[in-house]
Amino acid sequence: RHTRLFNEVYREVAGRDYIVSYGRAKPMHYMWRADRFGQEHWVTSRETHFAEHPPEELLGRIKERGEHRILKEDEPRLLQEYRNDDAYINMTLKVLSCAPRVFEIRNFLSPVEVEHILYLATGIDLRESSTGDSGGAGGQADSRSTRTSRNSWVSREQSPVIDAVYRRAADLMRIDEAMLRFRGEGEAPEAKSRTSLAEQLQLVHYSPGQEYTAHHDFGYRAQTHPLQPDRFATLLLYLNEGMGGGETSFPRWLNAETSEQLKVTPEVGKAVLFYSQLPDGNMDDLSQHAALPVTNGEKWLINLWVRDPIYN
Repeated sequence: RHTRLFNEVYREVAGRDYIVSYGRAKPMHYMWRADRFGQEHWVTSRETHFAEHPPEELLGRIKERGEHRILKEDEPRLLQEYRNDDAYINMTLKVLSCAPRVFEIRNFLSPVEVEHILYLATGIDLRESSTGDSGGAGGQADSRSTRTSRNSWVSREQSPVIDAVYRRAADLMRIDEAMLRFRGEGEAPEAKSRTSLAEQLQLVHYSPGQEYTAHHDFGYRAQTHPLQPDRFATLLLYLNEGMGGGETSFPRWLNAETSEQLKVTPEVGKAVLFYSQLPDGNMDDLSQHAALPVTNGEKWLINLWVRDPIYN
């Protein structure tokens, strides 16, 4: 009843429906502003690009947990000797859409990092994709009518290179990297649990004719859950380019100059960040997006999802 009554006021003020339960808290994470097309933000990270392939024996699974994963500002990064000589990496977020908030980040991944991720993929069984989240309810959902790609999951601890991708993503989104892994006792006490707020990387492969029709990354969680946990942001990372089709589209973006859908063309190493939530805690219905059909060649990408306020 409270939600229904509140929605009447919300619709009048905001011009859209309130599609969560009344009382859902505002996101705990930072959100980049998107006030105009082409607006740019800059952020730096100590997680510089890998410039050389580390030897295979150094790419084993990370076994440290909790506070043993912390890297102080003045400490070298993991496998620093195989990275470029810069002390920092500068990342530019360019606004592609204001509603929903969509940003483009070029050269987020280096060619070496892309090759490493694809190498991991060749040894992984790429099963038929599911629209559910990793390890959560709905993970075995029948998605044949919406997604025809294949996917697999890569954990942050699988290699130091993957760990660096998570740390760089945390800096990009201005989130403590500890929030994107299991935390030790006393780390990030403001969090509601010690579980990572990031899911495993979802590595996706599209062959000619395959697509993922328009969908949301958030779900409609049970109203009985007091925190209403859900996906907060999506970071798409493109691993190849030059295919026919395969763009990421946002069919419902608001643009006064065109009725055409927003299309983002894949480029090697480019990232796209968009939010599934609004600053007031409502879910952003305009964040609906699609992977358009690949008409020629193949498409590789990875998804990184971050949740708010907890990963249930």
